[in-house]
Amino acid sequence: MGSSNGGEGESVHRLAALEAAITALNARLDELSARVQEQAESLELSSDVALYAPLRDLLRAGRFGEADQETARVLFDCINSTLEDVTPEAIETFPITPLRIIDRLWCSHSDNRFGFSVQLKIYRELGGSLETLIAQDVDRYLAFCDRIGWRQDGRFMDPEDQDLPAASILGSLPRRCWSSPYGMKITNLLMARLISGGLSPAGGGEPTG
Repeated sequence: MGSSNGGEGESVHRLAALEAAITALNARLDELSARVQEQAESLELSSDVALYAPLRDLLRAGRFGEADQETARVLFDCINSTLEDVTPEAIETFPITPLRIIDRLWCSHSDNRFGFSVQLKIYRELGGSLETLIAQDVDRYLAFCDRIGWRQDGRFMDPEDQDLPAASILGSLPRRCWSSPYGMKITNLLMARLISGGLSPAGGGEPTG
């Protein structure tokens, strides 16, 4: 009887050890997958250093206002457009890699205070989702703008008039790339593109290279 119980105990121990090993293996696979993604984005940054290097350098220097302007320029250069001329159709199919790279640069040089993924996290904390974006939920949009300081006392702030110190409101930057003559529609479409493109609502490190 004691021998039988001992055998059962050993089997349970082996099963627990096997489950722990599988969990560790899955965690390792997830880590490797993330590293592969990081390396792919690093290669993208390295292959087009002339495009991203000025933004990286501005962020490293803590010149966030200028980096905000550069972000808009870089993004719309990727689709051969400008902030004034971009169309909703172009935003809906925006390439996700530049968005990821720029997000990682912002997150890395702001201690995860700024970046698209930070803004996406805040939007989701307010109950936002792909469905609310598709529905053009105005209340959700206004709550988001209030939360990150784009709207104060019921009035939208002009990006050119905002003070942009390093310690400004969480998620307030980047700002200018969200503004266009289409207003809320472009903001919702860009946020929807971040979600559909699989951007994680959490900051990451800077691509190397």
